[in-house]
Amino acid sequence: MNWSELSELLPVGVVLAAALVVVFLDLVIAHKDRYALPMVALAGCVLGLGSLIQNYLSLTTYYKQSPPWFSGAAETAAGAFNPLILGGHFSIDLFGFAIAGVALLAGALSVLSSAHEEDDSALSSGEYYGLILLAVAGMMLLGFAHDFLTLLVSLEIMSISTYILAGSRRDLKSGEAALKYLVLGAFSTAFLMMGIAFIYGATGKLSLSEVLIPSEQLVSSAFLIRGGLALLLVGVLFKVGAAPFHFWIPDVYEGAPTGVTGLMATGVKAAAFAVLGRLAFETFGPRYAHDWAWLFAAAAVLTMAVGNFLALRQENVKRMLAYSGIAHTGYLLLGFLVSPNADGIMLADQLQNAVFYLLAYALMTLGAFGVVGLVREDGRRLERLEDFAGLSKEHPGLALCMAMFMFSLAGLPPFAGFFAKFLVFKSAVDAGYVLPAVLGVLTSVASMAYYLRVVRAMYVDPVRATKPGEAPAGARCRYSWTTNLLIYGAGLATILLGLFPSGPTFLLR
Repeated sequence: MNWSELSELLPVGVVLAAALVVVFLDLVIAHKDRYALPMVALAGCVLGLGSLIQNYLSLTTYYKQSPPWFSGAAETAAGAFNPLILGGHFSIDLFGFAIAGVALLAGALSVLSSAHEEDDSALSSGEYYGLILLAVAGMMLLGFAHDFLTLLVSLEIMSISTYILAGSRRDLKSGEAALKYLVLGAFSTAFLMMGIAFIYGATGKLSLSEVLIPSEQLVSSAFLIRGGLALLLVGVLFKVGAAPFHFWIPDVYEGAPTGVTGLMATGVKAAAFAVLGRLAFETFGPRYAHDWAWLFAAAAVLTMAVGNFLALRQENVKRMLAYSGIAHTGYLLLGFLVSPNADGIMLADQLQNAVFYLLAYALMTLGAFGVVGLVREDGRRLERLEDFAGLSKEHPGLALCMAMFMFSLAGLPPFAGFFAKFLVFKSAVDAGYVLPAVLGVLTSVASMAYYLRVVRAMYVDPVRATKPGEAPAGARCRYSWTTNLLIYGAGLATILLGLFPSGPTFLLR
C-alpha cells in the first residue's frame, strides 16, 4: 500500500475518527456531560475541512500548480500531474476537493442545527452524531471515487447512515420517511448495479475514465453498453431526486428530523451530483453526449416544471422546501449537459459553475431549514405557513434571514442564488442547450410565487395566537445559540457569495 497516496484521503480519516470518538464518548461519559458530543462532531468536520485545505495547498506547492478539475482534463489543464491514486480507485482533483468541502460544510451546519433534535430522537447522542459523521465520510469518498466499486461502497456508507437518521424521531412520520427513503435508495442502487454489470460485462473494466475508451470491443458490445448507460443514468436520476423519480422525497423530508433533512437536501444531493459529474464528464463525456444529453435535458425540464408547480400548492414549509429542492435539482442538471464539441477547459468551467451552485444551495437551504427547526409551540413543531405569521415582529433577525434565503432560492440579486442560476443557465447555453435554459429561467420566475408566500406570512399577515390568552406562535421560537449561529452565518455567506461570486473558484485556481 502506498502510504503517501493514502494520506491524500486523510480528511476522510479525520471524520471517521471523529465518528468513533463520539460513539465511544457516548458510552463512557455521564448523561449530564453529553452536551459536549455535538461540539466533538463539529470539531471533526472543522478538522476535516482544515485537513482538506492542507492537502490542497500541499499538492499545489509540490506541483507548482493546482490539480486539474477532473482527471479527464489532467493532460489539458495540468500537464504531468496525475490525480489518480491507489491504483486509480480515487481521483484527487479539484472536483473531489469541492464536493468534499460541500459535504463537510453540510455536516457541520447539520450538527449546529441538531442541538435539540436529540431530545426527540430514538438514538442516543453519540449514535446520532456518529451517523451524521459517517454519512459525511461517505459523501467525501463519493467525491473522490473513480471506479464503480469505490463508488458503490461510498454510496452505501452514506445511504445506510441517512436511512437510520431519517427514521430516528419517535413518531410514525419518521418511520414512514425511513422506509420510503430506503425503498428509493434500494431502487437507485439496483439500477446502478445492473448498469455497472452490463458495462463490466461488455468492457471488462471498472475505472470511470477507461470504461469507454474506443475499441473494437465497444463496437461489438454496443447493445450492452447502451443498456448499461441507460440503467446508470436512471439510477443517478433516482439518487438526485429528479422527476419522475421524486414522488416520495417530500414525505421523507417532512418526516425526518429537521437537521437530517438539511443534510439530505444538501450533502446527499452534492454527493449524488458528484457521481453524475464523474459519469457525465469522464465516463461518457463529449464523445457520447449525443447518446445521453437529450435524456438529461428532458429530465431537467420535467424536474423544474414538476418541482415548481407542486411547490405552489404546499401549505407545509418543509414540504414546500422539498419540492423547491426538486426544482433546484432540475436547474443543476442543466449544468451537467455536455456539448459534443466541448474541450477540457469548457468542461472545467461547467464543473466550477455546478460546484458554485451546490455551495450556494447548501448555505441557503440549510439556513432555511434551521429557521423552520426553531419555530415551535410547547415542544410541537410548527411547519405550516400560517405558523410563520408575524414572525418579523417577534424575531426580526430570524425573519430577515429567512427572507434572504427565500429571495436567494428564488434567484433574486444580489444574493448567491441569482449568480448560481445565472452560471448554470450560461453553461447550458454555451453547450448548445438554449431551450432548456430558457425554460429554466421561466420556471425560476414562477418560483417566486411560493417563496414570497413565506415572506408575506412573516411580514404582512397578522400575528396569530394559537389559543385564546396565549402568546402568538412567533413568540414561541425556541432559542439555540448553535442554530442561531448556523442561520446568521448562512445568511451572511449568502450575501457575500452574491457580492463576490468569483471568490470560491478563485481560491481553487
